[in-house]
Amino acid sequence: MFAAKLDAIGKQGSQMLRTYKVLAALALTGAAAIILAGCQKAAPNAAAEPSGVVSNTAAPTNAAASPAAASTDAADAKAFLDGVYAHYKSSKNNNYQPFDGNAKEVLDADTIALLKADKKVLTDGVGAIDSDWLCDCQDYNSIVATVTVQSATPTGAKATADLHDTEDKTDPPGHDTFDLVKTADGWRIHDMGTRDQPSLRKVLQDEIAHPPKD
Repeated sequence: MFAAKLDAIGKQGSQMLRTYKVLAALALTGAAAIILAGCQKAAPNAAAEPSGVVSNTAAPTNAAASPAAASTDAADAKAFLDGVYAHYKSSKNNNYQPFDGNAKEVLDADTIALLKADKKVLTDGVGAIDSDWLCDCQDYNSIVATVTVQSATPTGAKATADLHDTEDKTDPPGHDTFDLVKTADGWRIHDMGTRDQPSLRKVLQDEIAHPPKD
């Protein structure tokens, strides 16, 4: 009888052990499922852009466009000045007047207005602008100019021109600086300087403010 009781207790213990094993297995399975679900939810969040950050996918296109646009503006500004200096290849039968008759082809409206205002204050017609600033001379034979554009945008440009008279070796080389603006008619000179005078506009403004006395 005692042996029978021991046998029953042993069977009951074995059954309880199996139950514990099943429960333990279920617990591990549930924990694994929870962890797996958490990983699956975290993956999309990890791939998403952080809040407030804008994707830079289009940046290479924009970055490439800006230098190209600046290059086009610079080329157009250079072509304008090259065209102006093309009129100085020969002085023979040359009636080009960049500060008078041809001013609209060369200067912007504001600078033309300054020239007109300057003429009004001059009683004898002779003022501070007594030479051609583009060739930095009063007379020339054949001018060759090398134009360089330092910077350019769709609305303005900075440029220089190094020039010399190919037929007059005694005349020192000239160096002009330009402040260009883009107008409805194309590029025009807003201001310029020579070796001796840094600003055409300042010379005109000073003369208008303080006209020469007779």
